[in-house]
Amino acid sequence: MDRIAIGLIVFVVTMIVTPFSIRFAKKHGFVDIPDKRKIHKIPIPRIGGIGIFAGILVGIFATVFFTKDTWQLWALIPISLIALMGFVDDVKGLSFKIKFLVQIVASVLAVVLVGASLNHFNNPFGGGISLGIFGPILAILWMVGVTNAINLTDGLDGLAAGISAISAFTIAVTSARVNVAATLVAISVFASSVAFLRYNFHPAKTFMGDTGSQLLGFTLALLAIKGASLSASTLSLVVPLLALGVPILDTVYAFGRRILGGHNPFLPDKMHIHHQLLSIGFSHVTAVLFMYAISILFAIIAITYKGIHELTAVAFYIIIGILLISFLWVMRKRRAKNGRRVENQIDKNESNR
Repeated sequence: MDRIAIGLIVFVVTMIVTPFSIRFAKKHGFVDIPDKRKIHKIPIPRIGGIGIFAGILVGIFATVFFTKDTWQLWALIPISLIALMGFVDDVKGLSFKIKFLVQIVASVLAVVLVGASLNHFNNPFGGGISLGIFGPILAILWMVGVTNAINLTDGLDGLAAGISAISAFTIAVTSARVNVAATLVAISVFASSVAFLRYNFHPAKTFMGDTGSQLLGFTLALLAIKGASLSASTLSLVVPLLALGVPILDTVYAFGRRILGGHNPFLPDKMHIHHQLLSIGFSHVTAVLFMYAISILFAIIAITYKGIHELTAVAFYIIIGILLISFLWVMRKRRAKNGRRVENQIDKNESNR
């Protein structure tokens, strides 16, 4: 009953606060201006993440009330720091170096204050593996990585919010028997993300901005550590990997493609998976729904993986990723070939006149 209550409360709070953020953004000029790298054609309010933060904030306080647990209150410190950094970036703009530094500081705070450390993880061949002093370091890298991964998916209306909702639901289900507080916070993230889709699905009335995307990424990364455990001390790497499968896959693909192409891996472009879906003929909504479907597939594997070997679950993830990227490559080549064929036919027709 407490899960339903928290979900409904968070949903309503986000639904109420988000319209206020839209009006506030329009009044003060906090809008996203279209450019050659962006999909939208008109200025759109870009601080909608305020509504998401308000919902998660209320959800955390409600979780403390129901569970009497307190680690979530300590988690508010790094979570709020990330949200504040995102808001400043949306309003004034920050360099990627400053954002990266703040992400590291917030991750360190999460390790120190919340105990979000990868001390042990499950060995697919049996038993557990102790990470020792490398545990906190890997946890920091994980939180920074996932924070940026969710941020990179925020390229189409409703994409980051929808994928975050699916990921949060997955974490809520998989952590239900291990960490009730993590489950309730994950439900808060799920409810807030779903409510935000009311204003963010295509055509979007507002963008979540870095306020929302960085907040969602960091919170999900933290919850994946706190909630996806096999026991009180041993973490399964499969659940976090699959729960956040789409953003992780897109980030690895983007960085690998840029590095192999001799480009700065941190410079933005329009070659993410969702951009490529548009380039091969998907509509805006169809591309988003396709990404949802892939994310749901990963979620199903994450939720049911205990019935199969961990290595099998990871193999599924890798195979699906390879198939997806191969599909995009083949379709882009075919579309480019058809485009050249049409151009050649036009040139031939004009020469025959």
